[in-house]
Amino acid sequence: MAVFLANVGVNASHAARSPLFADDTFALVPIPEAQPWRSPMLRLSDLPHLEPHAPRSWRARAVHFDPDLASRTPTYGDNCRRAGRAFSLRRAQPGDLIVFLARLQPSDRPAGFHLVAQLEIDEALEDVVREPGAGWWDGNAHVRRARATGAWDSFWVFRGTSRSRHLRRAMPFGRPETQMIFGRRTRWPAHRTELQTVGSYTRAVRRIEGAGEEWLRAICLS
Repeated sequence: MAVFLANVGVNASHAARSPLFADDTFALVPIPEAQPWRSPMLRLSDLPHLEPHAPRSWRARAVHFDPDLASRTPTYGDNCRRAGRAFSLRRAQPGDLIVFLARLQPSDRPAGFHLVAQLEIDEALEDVVREPGAGWWDGNAHVRRARATGAWDSFWVFRGTSRSRHLRRAMPFGRPETQMIFGRRTRWPAHRTELQTVGSYTRAVRRIEGAGEEWLRAICLS
């Protein structure tokens, strides 16, 4: 079965930061939606455990809470048909694993990328171009946004098995991990920071093969 690596949560372009705590636990702050809030979208104020980690002005903003792994039905959605960064997920099958990477901010050192969560695919709702009716997908951010705006734009939603979860501790993902995952293809330009280079390699969802796939599976499914 395949393993995919997906970059999620707020990044350097946002006013909020996903914190990394001293014990390596973390909070994953979702990106804001481009559209104003309308029900059934979620606002940051609907996620009180994340409110302290974003500006006060975000509290009434709609946020894209995806992946949603704390619900009874874990889900992750993406625009696999329209967005180039997600094209690889069109090949995903039940039993495949999506591993999530996020930019986390410690209090005492610069930000860095970390592995934070996993979703083992149970099934997928593909190319959603109209209201699908009630189902396991109801809580996903893409469905919420489409119901609020009427824009059913061929997104996909993946349902996770019971092994889908946030990791108990964030795991650093820096230069050594990037080179192990991507091998000889990695280049580290002198004019870019390590964080910028890791971000460039992980901006698009990647299918991981070989030793990198084995390493990710060992971390997430142990």
